[in-house]
Amino acid sequence: MPDLAVELAPRHSKGLRLRNPVMIASGTFGWDGWGRGLTADFGIGRLGAVLPKTLTRYPHEGNPEPRWTPQSFRRAWQAHDFIFLNSVGLANPGIEAGLKEMLPEWLKWQVPVILSIAGESVAEFEELAAIAEGAEGVAGLELNLSCPNVQRGLQFGQSAELVGQAVRAAKRVSSLPVIAKLTPNVSDILPVALAAEEAGADALTLTNTLSAMLIDIEGRKPVLGGITGGLSGMSLKPVSLAMVYKVAPRVGVPVIGCGGVFTCKDALEYIMAGATAVQMGSANLVDFGMAAQVVDGLSAYLEEKGIGDLKELIGAAQV
Repeated sequence: MPDLAVELAPRHSKGLRLRNPVMIASGTFGWDGWGRGLTADFGIGRLGAVLPKTLTRYPHEGNPEPRWTPQSFRRAWQAHDFIFLNSVGLANPGIEAGLKEMLPEWLKWQVPVILSIAGESVAEFEELAAIAEGAEGVAGLELNLSCPNVQRGLQFGQSAELVGQAVRAAKRVSSLPVIAKLTPNVSDILPVALAAEEAGADALTLTNTLSAMLIDIEGRKPVLGGITGGLSGMSLKPVSLAMVYKVAPRVGVPVIGCGGVFTCKDALEYIMAGATAVQMGSANLVDFGMAAQVVDGLSAYLEEKGIGDLKELIGAAQV
């Protein structure tokens, strides 16, 4: 069988080895983002890694309803309407309550769990990382430096200096691999990516959602309760893919491609652009089983092409 295993933190003493490159993006796992609602036959252990919903220092109620459009991603997918917007606003119970409630469940999953955290200041990123330190069942941290749905989220993602400071703050107190998740809402993502790497990030996730909106012309108001939200799904893929292609050869740490991964072909595009792994987000809101289908598809593709190791394809499309 082809070898699908990848390493996300080769410079870190603990490393972060995945059995395959398919990861669940934060906020899209199960009906609540925490993994609830999945049946026993889902096969979580087949995945490379899981990122539960982002946790903040204190509870967040999130943005006003409606928080999603369309209301059913599955129906939209079947109708080939691929404009997916969300404006959840990081609704969560806070890191202490979240870890207390969910850690016992995460330990059952038999798959690396990477904790997504979002702070409103550099000091808060450090505090969040310190609270997560030593939490059994957490294999790494992903710093959500890019969520467009909270008041100060974009300031972090659009500033190379702030991104570097946040990464350094988390690294000071954490013994876990640290991944920086970056925003596409910048004129040039490369300086931000280089700042994150220089600050010690073990890997980079490219990218979070694009700031976007839709108008309800009958109601004469924005469709989303938060007015603007994040554009995800197939519409995001060309943007994120181009950023992965630009950044991957310029940094010395693994890049994780995120945005519009629904099929094996989507994953292969990111990998050939230079990504070591991919995250699937909107696809999980269409069908929980899509991630497993991508894993199977990667294995079948490598076998068909006579490729023994997935790593042979990383960056294959770079010219």
